[in-house]
Amino acid sequence: MGRYFKLHARETMQQYIASYKTKLIAHWLQYSDKRINGIASEFYFTDESHLNKFFRKQVGHSPREYRERMRQAERVGA
Repeated sequence: MGRYFKLHARETMQQYIASYKTKLIAHWLQYSDKRINGIASEFYFTDESHLNKFFRKQVGHSPREYRERMRQAERVGA
């Protein structure tokens, strides 16, 4: 199944899942006031530091930095 998925999606299932999870986390960071440790719990990370490591690897910023950048961009755009 993994080979079939990669052939058609051009990425592994793990890469697809990580990308989708990152998009969901980014959405929560941008549009909710939920604490980061609460988001980590919602996505079954053992703690906030594991979420930080995962998100930084995917996006290049910590969740807190990402949230601040997005909120700052909204203020500038408003």
